[in-house]
Amino acid sequence: MPDHSHEARHRAGKTISAGPRITSRRQETSRPRRVVTGLALPTAATVALMFCAAGAAVATSPRAQKQLFSQSAAAMASPLAGTAAQHAHLLEVERAQAATAASALKEIDRATEVARGQERMELAAAADLAQRTAFAHSWRLPITDPVTTSGFGYRWGVLHAGEDFAVSVGTPLASMSTGTVIYAGQESGFGNLVEIRYWDGTISYFGHMSIVSVVVGDAVKPAEIVGQSGNTGHSTGPHLHLEIHPNGGKAVDPLPWLAAHHIAV
Repeated sequence: MPDHSHEARHRAGKTISAGPRITSRRQETSRPRRVVTGLALPTAATVALMFCAAGAAVATSPRAQKQLFSQSAAAMASPLAGTAAQHAHLLEVERAQAATAASALKEIDRATEVARGQERMELAAAADLAQRTAFAHSWRLPITDPVTTSGFGYRWGVLHAGEDFAVSVGTPLASMSTGTVIYAGQESGFGNLVEIRYWDGTISYFGHMSIVSVVVGDAVKPAEIVGQSGNTGHSTGPHLHLEIHPNGGKAVDPLPWLAAHHIAV
């Protein structure tokens, strides 16, 4: 058997120099890597824990707490601000509606006042018209303080168709109501005569006048002077001969007709 004791002794007694150790690439690549005990790459869970820990640390700082408080207050105030804005908007809407309603009421009041003014004017006009109509349709005697001397009826077989009122010559004679002169001049035994047709169709005769102040077609109103009394025609003394012909027909007794028209004699 070969004797290897020498090789073993030689290997054991071999010294390692202090110089750099030269190793071939083949030997370097084929040598297994060493695993360092206690060192490992951080996992995702570890990173999450580290982040949460860091976040908690940051959140607990005074500055972070102030920022978080501001954000929370802003988040809480945002709905309140929205509610306040809505409330303000509603108030503005209510004010606008109130202003519109007030304006409408003013317009209504103005229109009502105009209507009332118009109504007052119409009432005043109606009252004035009624007053003028009442005056226009009123009746009166042709003279004041009359004295009857000869009444309606037959005398010596002849109809005396009127009422005689004794007055002095020159006494003013007035229209009995509103009407139109249909005759003015001399007429046989009547002497100077004026005939007036009134608004209701009645015709009056004024006979024995001394002066006639109107002509045919003249419009007259109540108490308007149409002439003066006299003693013309078939007359026995100064007087007014008054005849009344309703609706232009036959003469009637003047006294009952005057009483029916509220004319005192």
